[in-house]
Formats: sequence, structure tokens, C-alpha cells
Amino acid sequence: MREWPEGEAVPRADVSGSVPAGAPAAAPGAPEAVESPPGAGGAPVRPTLRERAPVLVRRYVPIVSWLPSYRRDDLRPDVVAGLTSWGVMVPVALAYAGLAGVPPELGLATAFAALAAYAVFGTSRHVKVTVSSTMAITSASIVLDIASGDPARFIAETAALAIIVGVILFAGGIARLGFISDFLSKAVITGFIFGVAITIVVGQIPKILGIPSTSGSVPQQVEGILRGIDETDPATLAVGLAALAIIFGLRLVSPRIPGALVVLVVGILASKAVGLEEHGVSLVGDIATGIGRPGLPVIPIGDIAPLVLGAAGIVFLAVGETVGVGRSFADRHRYEIDPDQELVALGASNVASGLFGGFAADASLSQTATADAAGARTQLSSLLTSALILATALVLAPIFTDLPNAVLGAIVIAAAVGLMDWREMRRFWRWRRTDFVVAVAALAGVVAFGVLPGLLVAVVLSVSFLLYRASRPYVAVLGALPGGDRTFGDVARHPAATQVPGVVALRIDAPLYFFNANVAHVQVLRLVGTPQPPARAVVLDLAATGDLDVTTTDMLAGLVRDMREREVTLAFAQVRGPVRDRLRRTGLMAEIGEDRLFASIAAAVEVLERELGSDGAAWGDERGSGPPPSA
Repeated sequence: MREWPEGEAVPRADVSGSVPAGAPAAAPGAPEAVESPPGAGGAPVRPTLRERAPVLVRRYVPIVSWLPSYRRDDLRPDVVAGLTSWGVMVPVALAYAGLAGVPPELGLATAFAALAAYAVFGTSRHVKVTVSSTMAITSASIVLDIASGDPARFIAETAALAIIVGVILFAGGIARLGFISDFLSKAVITGFIFGVAITIVVGQIPKILGIPSTSGSVPQQVEGILRGIDETDPATLAVGLAALAIIFGLRLVSPRIPGALVVLVVGILASKAVGLEEHGVSLVGDIATGIGRPGLPVIPIGDIAPLVLGAAGIVFLAVGETVGVGRSFADRHRYEIDPDQELVALGASNVASGLFGGFAADASLSQTATADAAGARTQLSSLLTSALILATALVLAPIFTDLPNAVLGAIVIAAAVGLMDWREMRRFWRWRRTDFVVAVAALAGVVAFGVLPGLLVAVVLSVSFLLYRASRPYVAVLGALPGGDRTFGDVARHPAATQVPGVVALRIDAPLYFFNANVAHVQVLRLVGTPQPPARAVVLDLAATGDLDVTTTDMLAGLVRDMREREVTLAFAQVRGPVRDRLRRTGLMAEIGEDRLFASIAAAVEVLERELGSDGAAWGDERGSGPPPSA
């Protein structure tokens, strides 16, 4: 193993995967290599686990890389951000525990454990993985039917769900499945979260009115609210509306003022001073002090299967939100995150939350934005917030006994309203109506059928539209652009582009797969039969295709036969290495001919033009004359 001079830091990869000068290069996505002396005969010796351990620790536990080199200049802004996040997060954690259907103290446990775990394993400097409204309500919807109305079982199932979610995410990160974050489109996530926000608001209205809450889908809850609206408690309604007015009013004054913290303090003081409980206002009541010892929840073995199914749905949403938020703030501050390691970190956060009895967690956009606005620079701010939340749970929990439930409802409603991204929905409508329809469909799925079915609708919609678009590849007819620089473009977009008579140049603007091969085949045959005079040679650009499966190989073989029957010469351009290998392995290369594969469309057209004896019309005045045929 290489020895480094005294006083020289051992180089290590940063979270973007770049390797400092002097360090041995590694393949993208692979762990750093550990040099070992050659064995007998000069063969390299496989590194021992002891030799690999430091590399693996740096790879999967990023805090061991950034904390020792922490800059003192970052301390003050991190402390300020940590304190600010604590003030905002405590009331939200208490409120979201109600969304998850668990006691308030477990909201604090979730925030404490998830924040600390992500700070250790995460690659984003700014993301706050903590209590989340979407995770809380999704968790409750999954566990509700499984727990069969038993409160103790509900709490245990909720913690078990968080652990299962964490295990799936952790395994996905180790298996380098970070790419699944791209499976849910932005339109689907926006519509789903909008629908969840509507569900949350409707679910909190009974707290504001002081009437019994109802369960079921949004229409069923609205029906229950309308039936019970005559029982509205005036004092509770006044408290709830006042809390909402304060929160939204402070947002107008300055977004940096923690409105949730303000109404929490005001609500507790007003409750004690006026005696709100005596006026019929419901209070939070006793909150257990402290954080429970970490341990595995005890649940019936028959409940594991439905929890795993529910967890699989949560994973997609959690990954999409967390990696999306991480990329957004990484772009803003000019650094990179590692999506695979983000799965590991998110998994660790959920496992930690579940072990302390909490519920599923993911990145909170609002909490992350709050910390960023307060000046957060590293995850040290998260560690400080986590420590303060732990202190709150250990010492300050009894303070919240006199907090009105209407205030918690107002805090949740205000947070949910912030999730309704009207601006993004308008952008979808202006830029691409299909994305708007997808977003509305995801929203409607949540509102009509509930959170979990709505999540499944969102996933199915996202994958379905992905496959639909990929199954309809656009095949462009290419012509030489004016200027004689041998550049080809789509004649539909460049009317001045010219084609060589008898030569049809085509480009498939999507990778070929089994589900779009037949469509591409039909389009190519149609375009080859269109030009006048008839095509005598065809060149097909395969630059977008990285490999071939059996179906696409058969399609190309059929295309070779079709062109041969028509006595049309067939050539290919920009054929990638794996595709060439596949053509050779299947024997199709022998039918096509190695000499019919070209580095570019221009090179192919030039050769085919000579073979056909054309006058060089595609190259303009430099090689030919006369007006070229119009595409």
C-alpha cells in the first residue's frame, strides 16, 4: 500500500466522485482502489478486508471525510441555521406526528434520529431529512388497515414500516440503484404532492372547527365535515383562524420569521392565561418525556408482507423527493451529490427513525429552504438541530401539554398550503400540456382514492408515459445544411437542407428497444418509399442506440432483407461499439458488411453518392450545381 509523506493528507474522493491529484484513478461509480504488492509471478493480490475498510468507510460514511477538514468560517452560519431549524422543526414535528397517527413525542424522535443519521451518511450539504407531511400521511394510510384499530399495534407497525423502508433504500444504495430517482417525473411528483396537500388540509379542518374527525378519501371526509359542521365550537374556531392569520401574516411580513414557532408559543401562553380548555378548546395533553431506547418493534409476522408492499411505494416517492431536493440545492451552491449514497443515507435515516419508534422520513423542502436561507453550509447544522430536538424531548416536552390542537392543525394546514405548487402547474400548462394532464391525474388519484392508491397511480402514470414516449421514436429525414461544412440536419426543421437524389439519410432519435422496434421499422419503410426519384440507397444513423436486444436485432435483420428485395443499398452511421459487437455476435454484420458502417452521415452519403454516380448536389456549389430536390 502506498505510503504518504508525513504532513501530506491522504487523497480521498469528494462527494461528486472526483479524485484529487496524486490519487489513483478509479472507474466511475466504483470504490477507490487499494494498491497491494504483486504476488507470486507478478499477479496482483486481492486487498484484504482490513486494507479495504478505510476506503469503504470513506465511501459510505462521508462525514469522516468532511468533518475533520471542517472550516472554522462555516461554524457561525451553521450554528445560526441549526438554531433556526430547531425553532421551526419542533412545532412541525409535533404536528406531523398527528398526521402519522402517533403520539407527539414520536414526531420529535423521528426528527432527531433522521436528521442525525442523514448528517452522517448524506452527500448533500444542505438537505434536511426529517418529518415530512407526505411521508407521515402515507405511513398512516398504509398502517391504518393493517393495525385493525389497535393503538399500540399501530405505533409498532408505523416504526416497522419506517425500518422496512430504510432497509429497502439502504440495499438499493449499495446496489447502486440511485437511477430510480428519475422514474417519477416532475409532473407526477408535483401532482401527487398537490393531492397530498389537499388531503392534509381537509383532514385538519375538523381540528380547526373543533368537531370529530372522519376517515376515508377526501370526498368522504368532506361529507363528514359537512354533516358535523353544525357542532363547530366557536372558541376552537377562533383559535384556529387566529393561528392561521398569524402564520400567513408573518409570511407576508418576512418569510424568515418562523410563524409556526410564534403561534406555538402564543398558543401555549394564551391557553394558560385564558384557560382555553375550560372554554371547550381541545389541548394536546400529556406528552411523554424523553426518547425511548432504540429497539426493533414487535409485530405479527403476517403483517410483514403488506408492510413491505406499502414500503415499496413509499420508496419511490422518498427517493424522488430527496434526490430532487438534493440536486436542486447542489446546483444552487455548485457541488454534486451521489444519488446512490443518497439512498444509503435516506435508508439509514428511516432505520434510525424506526428504531426509536418514529415514522418514515424523507427530505423536507421547506426545512431545507429554511436552513439554507439562515446560512447553513454543512450538515453540522443538522447535527446541532438534532441535538436541540433531543434536548427538547428530554427536558421541554411538558411545556407543550397546554398547546391547543387547533394550533397544531393550523401549523399543518399552513405547511400543506405551501406544498400546493400553483406556479409549477401553470408552467406545465404553458410548456407541455401532456405534463399538466399527468400532474392533474396524479392529483385526482390521491384525492379520489387515497394516498397509497394515488401513489400507485402516480408511479403507473410516470412509467406508462415514459414507455409511451419511448415506443414512438421520431425518425428524422436528414439533408445537408447550406455552407458546405458537411453538416446534416432534419429537413423538417431546416427547409434549406438538401438531399442527394436517390439517397435517403435517416436518424432514429431514440434508443431502439423491443417495444419500439416495430414502430421504427414501419417508419423507415414508409420514409424510404416516399422520395422521388425512388431511393437507391439508405443510410441509417444509430447514434442514439447503445445496445441491441433480440427484438431490435431481428428488426434490423428484417430491414436488411427488405432493402435487399427492393435492390436498395443499406448503410449505417455512428454505430456504437456495443451495437457493433452485437451485430458480429449474431452474424448480422456479415450480411450488412463491415464496409457499410460509417463514422458519420456525411461520410456515408459521400461514399454512396460516388457509388450511385450522383453529381454531388448535397454539397451545394462546392461539388455540384443546380437546385437540389425539396424534401
